[in-house]
Amino acid sequence: MGCLRPCMHTHTFSLLGDTLYLTSYQRSCDVPLGLNFNQIQVYTLLALMAQITGNKPGQAYHKIINAHIYEDQLDLMRDVQLKREPFKSPQLMINPEIKSLEDLETWVTMDDFEVVGYEHHEPIKYPFSV
Repeated sequence: MGCLRPCMHTHTFSLLGDTLYLTSYQRSCDVPLGLNFNQIQVYTLLALMAQITGNKPGQAYHKIINAHIYEDQLDLMRDVQLKREPFKSPQLMINPEIKSLEDLETWVTMDDFEVVGYEHHEPIKYPFSV
């Protein structure tokens, strides 16, 4: 069984000019159940590190070594998920007072983050496969 938790193991940052990029590797991913959450974690890490280092966030690349879509998930993935029109990406707002890794460890809470303009489709009830 693949990981429902992120199973992220390597994060590589690249700085081109004043823009920070991130490539993250994930060992295993149950695509229908966890991929969207993992991609959000990768971008949040990039946005935080860009803010802390005084750079602009660029692209976040999320690479999966072993991606899983199980047979009992295929129909929903093909006939529902892949036919949906994506919404415009929301904005992640991070408290500008966050300036260091120590801040993240000592006082930052969920209240220091806001997602603006988030839209979503109705949930798809994918079966959990083992």
